[in-house]
Amino acid sequence: MPSDTTTQITFVLDSSGSMSKIREDTIGGFNTFLTDQRDEPGRAAVTLYEFSDSVSRVYHGKPLGDAPDLDEETYTPGGRTALHDAITTAVTETDGHIEKQPAAVQPDTVVVVVLTDGKENASETPRDRVRELVEQYRQDHDWEFLFIGANQDAVLTATRMGIEAEKSLDMAHSGEGTQAAYESTSRNISEARQTGSAGGYTDEDRQRQDEADGA
Repeated sequence: MPSDTTTQITFVLDSSGSMSKIREDTIGGFNTFLTDQRDEPGRAAVTLYEFSDSVSRVYHGKPLGDAPDLDEETYTPGGRTALHDAITTAVTETDGHIEKQPAAVQPDTVVVVVLTDGKENASETPRDRVRELVEQYRQDHDWEFLFIGANQDAVLTATRMGIEAEKSLDMAHSGEGTQAAYESTSRNISEARQTGSAGGYTDEDRQRQDEADGA
C-alpha cells in the first residue's frame, strides 16, 4: 500500500477496578504505542474508548499526531467490566463516524483493539450480538480485530465473540506482560497499516507472555 494510506485505529481499553494493579504500565504502554505509531509511514486516526460499568468515548478520530496521551487524571480504574457494551459501542460509533466522511477521506484500513483484564460482568448487550457485529464487519468490511485478555482464556473469549484465535493474546497481569502486549499489538497495527491486514500474534509474542507470567 502507498505511504498515504489512511488507517482508523479504535482502541477499547478496560478501566475496571482490577486494572488498578497495572495502571501505570497501561498508561505507559498506551503512550509508547502512540509514539511508535507516529513514526510509521501513512496517516492514521485514533479513537479511544474506556469501559467499566459503562462505556466512555475519550476522544474520536484524532489524527495520530494529535491523539492525547493517557495520564493519571484521564485513566482512573474503578468499577466492573461491561465488555460487550464497549465493543458494540466502539464498532457502531466508529462505523457511523466513517460513514459521515466523504468517500475520498474514508480510511483504507480499520483496526479495533480490545484490551481487558476481566470477564464480562456488567453489559446489557448479549454476546451473540457482539459476535454478529464482529463477524459482519470482519467479513463485509474487512475490519481487523485484535483482542488482549488477562485473567482468562483470551482465545476462548475472543473466538466466542467472533474474533480470530490468532489475533487474540493471553496477557500476563503484570507490568512486564502489559508492556509486551502493547509492543506486540503495535507491531500488528504497523503491519495492518502497511498491508491492510494484521498478521496476528506470534509464538514469540505468546512466549514473552509466558515468561512474564512466570516472572
